[in-house]
Amino acid sequence: MYKQIYRTFFRIFIPLFILFTGVVFIVKNTKDTSDHLISLRSEQLKINQKSEIIHRDLDFIIGDLQIMASLNFFDDLWRDPYSQEAKNAIATMFRKVSSERQFYDQIRLLNSEGVETVRVNLKDSVTEVTAEKDLQNKSHRPYFSNTFNLKHGEIYVSPFDLNIENDTIEIPLKPMLRFATPVFGEKGEKQGVLVINYQGEHMLRNSEAVGDRRFKEHFMLLNKDSYWLKAPNSELEWGFMFDDKKTENFQRYYPEEWKIISSQTSGQFENERGLFTFNTIYPLENNNPKLIWTEQEAFQTTQNYYWKAVSFVSRAELYKSNSERNILLLIVYLLLIIPSAGGTWLLARAIYKRNLAEEITYKNLKKLKELNATKDRFFSIIAHDLRSPFSVMLGFGEMLKEEIDNGETENIKEYTNYLYDGIQKTYKLLNDLLEWANLQRKNVAFEPRTIDAGRCVDEIFQILELSALNKKLTLVKQMPENTELTADRNMFCTIVRNLLNNAIKFTPEGGTITFTAKFSDGKHIFTVADTGIGISPENLKKLFNVDESFSTAGTNEESGTGLGLVLCKELVEKHGGVIWAESGTGKGAEFHFTIPLP
Repeated sequence: MYKQIYRTFFRIFIPLFILFTGVVFIVKNTKDTSDHLISLRSEQLKINQKSEIIHRDLDFIIGDLQIMASLNFFDDLWRDPYSQEAKNAIATMFRKVSSERQFYDQIRLLNSEGVETVRVNLKDSVTEVTAEKDLQNKSHRPYFSNTFNLKHGEIYVSPFDLNIENDTIEIPLKPMLRFATPVFGEKGEKQGVLVINYQGEHMLRNSEAVGDRRFKEHFMLLNKDSYWLKAPNSELEWGFMFDDKKTENFQRYYPEEWKIISSQTSGQFENERGLFTFNTIYPLENNNPKLIWTEQEAFQTTQNYYWKAVSFVSRAELYKSNSERNILLLIVYLLLIIPSAGGTWLLARAIYKRNLAEEITYKNLKKLKELNATKDRFFSIIAHDLRSPFSVMLGFGEMLKEEIDNGETENIKEYTNYLYDGIQKTYKLLNDLLEWANLQRKNVAFEPRTIDAGRCVDEIFQILELSALNKKLTLVKQMPENTELTADRNMFCTIVRNLLNNAIKFTPEGGTITFTAKFSDGKHIFTVADTGIGISPENLKKLFNVDESFSTAGTNEESGTGLGLVLCKELVEKHGGVIWAESGTGKGAEFHFTIPLP
């Protein structure tokens, strides 16, 4: 007695065990994949935001420089270089700009001899006008000679470096950018140079406002020679300014990665070290000055003056496991397996008792076998048709729970919409299955009407999209527009869904599944073609035959019962059509079915 019960128990429980294990495995893989994609997109978004903030700050500086250079405040001074009233007016304007902006270390006006005519300093948030006796001759500085040689509208920009006072790097470190442009008189004659010293720390501090603490630990700003202007470890910064740190640059630590970053404008790639996301910042791109002059007294186009914004996430952090999620999945898994085992044992005992009763008469035995076959079919269809939508709902349900647990709400509406959409589709799918069950008992009417076949196929594609994505499959629909036919919609959708499910199961990663439709000789002909493992000639003969149904594991060891095609055959014949398959081992498979005109 117990031998037969055990046999029945394992025959039923093992497929359920495989099914539940597969579902949990798919959910975990789906969550891992979605988390990974979210990490990629998040790093990309934040890098772009960093770049936009830096561009915005630089736009302010260049805008101020261009506006001040274009004003007629300087004309009185050019007419009378000793006019104290003109100098005071210029100093007042400089002080107002410096006080409002609070990020200009100095604003200076140099005459044609390189002598400072007016200078305003910013110290402890207070602007001060430099006394005339403290004004200096800057004619020997490269930025004066370079700027004075420029034409109208051209701008000089120094490298981003540290401020130097009396040939010594100023402590604490003061990152500095110098912007300068020539100033002209009323008749267009070149009279002097307007210089702005910008406190670069302000720009770096503004960029830190984007992203969470973890992203700040990922973010780096590099100059074109791969030296760190901003790094998670401040000891690595400004290496080109110190003799003992000349070798401390990004290229030294990440030579292969720098080859990619320096050769492309933007991008994202992952290797054995981790995830690298980068963007190129062209400081003068938006203002489009004609030339940029460097300290080497050579000019460059805007495309040759740039910095690199880089985010690096180590592989260990990128793939850090979520223990709470794994524990939750384990609990869900046990809640599925343990009741299923108990229920299956009770079912096995019931089957044993039923089989004993079947032995009374041949008629009862035949009837019970038919009921058992129907039950097996029903279980097969449920496992076959509900796996994908439940995988989607479990995946988004898990993401929704994690959002709530972490106190994050920005994606709740989106995930809820996905769940609601999945529930609606699954509810419709359950209705389809119940109608099939009634069909087996002859309790459902065959109700053909004019339907849009393309819309039905689109709905099935949406249901199976995640399953295809997990295997990197491409789903292709090739149908004429407005493919209308007379058919029972639920039955037609069930046929399409089963054939596409089979194609996904037996197509290896990277393959293609194509659904086509055409009209010929008074009937619609539909085809599901895949690039899968194909069907051997001996098994091809067994298709659509309930007495010889067989099951083959999919390319990812997906389980099945082999009865899905039997259901398709019954539904196609209900419409007066035929179904057949063409295949060979390793050649993919094509399943065709017809729906004739009424």
